[in-house]
Amino acid sequence: MALLLSDAFFPGLAPLRLRRRRDPFAELFEELHSMHSRVSRKDGDYSVSFKTSEFAPEELEVNVVGDSIVVEGKHSSQSETGSIERHFCQKMLIPSDIDPESIQSALDSNGNLSVSAEIKKPAVEEGKRNIPIGTHSETEQK
Repeated sequence: MALLLSDAFFPGLAPLRLRRRRDPFAELFEELHSMHSRVSRKDGDYSVSFKTSEFAPEELEVNVVGDSIVVEGKHSSQSETGSIERHFCQKMLIPSDIDPESIQSALDSNGNLSVSAEIKKPAVEEGKRNIPIGTHSETEQK
């Protein structure tokens, strides 16, 4: 007994329907997931690293725009059979405890981009003096 009417008329197609279709966006999502950034805070430094090995150093750009860090990579190449273009852009808000003037970027030997900055030290208020709080009984004894 056939499950579908089409199975009764085209019995050879039933095994094809059982095969799992390949997701056309699977490779794209894997690539996007692999480009995620890693953030770390240690020893007074803040750093964000990106997997950018598929880009040449001249194809990468790091900018501070307002209160954000913008990391961009653009790659394009031509061949006889066509062209390939790759582009990514990641924008991150600069945390309030980061000194924007200390932001630097560097590529390691594996082609990973690292953006780092110094964490601001807590400001010590000048001229501040702590006054202990006493009770009325202490002041009456004097």
